[in-house]
Amino acid sequence: MAVLKWIGLGLLGLVVVIAAGVGIALAVFDWNDARGFIARQATKALNREVAIDGDFKVKLGDPIRIHVEGVRVANADWSDEKTMAALKVLDAQLRLWPLLRGNYEFPEIRLSAPKLVLEKNKDGEPNWNFGGPDPRKEVAKESVKPDKRGDIPIIEALAIEDGRVRYRDPTSKIDIDSGINTATGGNGDAEVHLDGNGNFAGKPFTLLVEGGSLQYLRDNPKPYPIKVETAVGKTKGKIEGSIAEPVKLEGVDLSVALSGDDLSDVFPILGIPTPKTRPYSLTGHLGRDGTVWRFDGMKGKVGESDLSGVVAVDTGGERPKITGDLTSKKLAAIDMAGFIGASPEGKGDYPTKKADRIIPATKVPVEKLRNADMDVKFRGEHVEAPFSPLDDLTAHIVLANGKMTIDPMSLGMGGGKIAGTTVLDGSQKVPALRSNLEVRQVRLAQLFRETRFAQEMGGTASGRIQLTGRGATVADILGSSDGKLGVAVDGGKITSYAIKGLKTNILETLGIVLSGDKPLPFNCLVANLSVDKGVVKSEALVLDTPETLVTADGTINLRNEALDLNVLGRAKKPQVFATHVPVHVRGTLGDPDIGVNATESTARGAAAVALGVLLTPLASVLPFLDPGSNEQPQCGQLIRDARSPSKTNNSSGSAGAATPRGESGKSQ
Repeated sequence: MAVLKWIGLGLLGLVVVIAAGVGIALAVFDWNDARGFIARQATKALNREVAIDGDFKVKLGDPIRIHVEGVRVANADWSDEKTMAALKVLDAQLRLWPLLRGNYEFPEIRLSAPKLVLEKNKDGEPNWNFGGPDPRKEVAKESVKPDKRGDIPIIEALAIEDGRVRYRDPTSKIDIDSGINTATGGNGDAEVHLDGNGNFAGKPFTLLVEGGSLQYLRDNPKPYPIKVETAVGKTKGKIEGSIAEPVKLEGVDLSVALSGDDLSDVFPILGIPTPKTRPYSLTGHLGRDGTVWRFDGMKGKVGESDLSGVVAVDTGGERPKITGDLTSKKLAAIDMAGFIGASPEGKGDYPTKKADRIIPATKVPVEKLRNADMDVKFRGEHVEAPFSPLDDLTAHIVLANGKMTIDPMSLGMGGGKIAGTTVLDGSQKVPALRSNLEVRQVRLAQLFRETRFAQEMGGTASGRIQLTGRGATVADILGSSDGKLGVAVDGGKITSYAIKGLKTNILETLGIVLSGDKPLPFNCLVANLSVDKGVVKSEALVLDTPETLVTADGTINLRNEALDLNVLGRAKKPQVFATHVPVHVRGTLGDPDIGVNATESTARGAAAVALGVLLTPLASVLPFLDPGSNEQPQCGQLIRDARSPSKTNNSSGSAGAATPRGESGKSQ
């Protein structure tokens, strides 16, 4: 027994001596000698070169004090920047006894001048993918990620001084360069504060984050409170609420407020394709279910239009998929200008090919079309247009693989509607547009019902628009377009206000009889236009008034917006005071020039040629316009008469003796 006792005492003494020796060795050990070993181990773990260029000191005790200077982590090979992460100074305190149990508790961590570069290449590969092609490293990488709040190391106080974060993603045109001024926290009820400022895609960027303490984040089972305020240029966002499981982003319960000058500015930030708009302000509730983020209870204004509904973004696919159901009770038509490449702020706020043009030369946003998929339903219950309030607008927008289809699309107006389908295909190298719209039973008196023109407008309009085109801009698409345009207005009248806007002598040359301030009545207005490579040609353009038949021919060139039209009125019976001089419409769409050429005058008081000869081009219009037997009886009859010119020539309603259009330049 004595021997065992002495052996035991000897072993205990040996342990004490070894422990004392280890303690003395560690106390006098120069940790700088271990920098290379530690850096090599970190390099192997990250599959990226790690270096420690400055002092490395460890002071034993409880807590253990660690001081490291000049830490660098290399960037991915494809990056232009050599360093992904750098740290001037790290000072940390680590409790000893929890470390022996495998837990990490830091009373304090201080970071001086940390720099972090996060970026993706043109193929979408991130520089924070350290695992490489080895699947075992991928598993190891996943295993170190915390699964719950309790897995996060305890950090009682954190301070960051002169930090900088850079994030770049060329696929989404995102470039954030932000300084992190301070981030402080502590025990108990103390909050975490994070302030950042810098640049986002060339615009000033600010960030303020407030949350519960870091210990609250780890140990408290209650939802973690958080508040975020950020601004990118004039786009401002505020998020406030809580997250039940911050590590997994589960139980998200946040209120959101978003405002700015133009909704299209959110595309680089959120990746949601939106058109150019006027100033907006939106609020709602943000939640998350799996990979789907939902913005419920959205309400607010965009320009003069209100907007409400729900939007969801599913981030689990190859591209984000946006679904939504939106409603506007009062929709200002001007706020929809961005959908056609124009601007709700007016002509000066969108590009055109030249200063005197009006057709938008706005580029088709193919990067937006290809960045996300969409399935959004929209309804405008009441549309406010500059000339008159319209009825409801409905549209179902589906965007898939860069191809956007709006089907159905319907706008109620004047008791009728414009309805059809439009497809914008941005998946091709050169974007293409295809549109097929019908105008059905639009009553002009009802269309202008809330204006001073209501009592002076009349007629029922029907028609069709069929266009296809290709180009990089809206102007290019229209300048290359092919198709047909047609409209027929039956039994109408034109307000005297519009007539007063024209030169009286020009109306007289057309043989149009004015009656003071009374509206100008007409039997039928028919326009049948063809479009060939951007040139709109008049196949048949006729205004039939009780006294005169006005016809026009010529072109409108959408490539340069030039007008070249000749208009001539022919009396249905001899007129004493009508000169019948052709009216020329020249100039451009933005600046038309209307004038006469007296050298082409027909004989004063001459009667018109047989209506059937003039109306023959209308014979093919009826199938395209399909005005309807009851809704447009006069236009329908006019077109049907054009199919039987001999019958019309012999009818009592024809005037039958005037000079044909081709001889109008000769005096009688």
